[in-house]
Amino acid sequence: MVGSSVLIAVVALVLYGAWAVTAGVATRSMAAVNAVFVSYVAGIAVAGGYALWTRQPVTGSRVDLAFAAVSGVCLAAGTIGFYAALARGNMAVVSAIVALYFVIPAVVGVLYFDAALSATNVAGLALAVVAVVLVAS
Repeated sequence: MVGSSVLIAVVALVLYGAWAVTAGVATRSMAAVNAVFVSYVAGIAVAGGYALWTRQPVTGSRVDLAFAAVSGVCLAAGTIGFYAALARGNMAVVSAIVALYFVIPAVVGVLYFDAALSATNVAGLALAVVAVVLVAS
């Protein structure tokens, strides 16, 4: 039986894929910064609606709230870069390169949060990098 976390992850995968495609289409005729702005307004509506629906209070330590804010800044800046790259380049290549973002938390997790990677995990990360190099070439 597939766990709920896997099912949610697959749905997120499909939605992220749709995001990349629709962002690429949007940047054909819009400036990247305007496309990001419109997408974030729509995203705020969805996220705000979800927060209201779940009735979860916004709680956390100041440090946690600061990290949440910094993550939003990183996401916004990364999204602007992604949209700008889509406006200038091939959607398949740009999306493949940006999709390697997961390597960064894997490395940071090992270096700063005592996360352990097995040999299979390391091989998977290396193969993902090789795959993106092949797609981008």
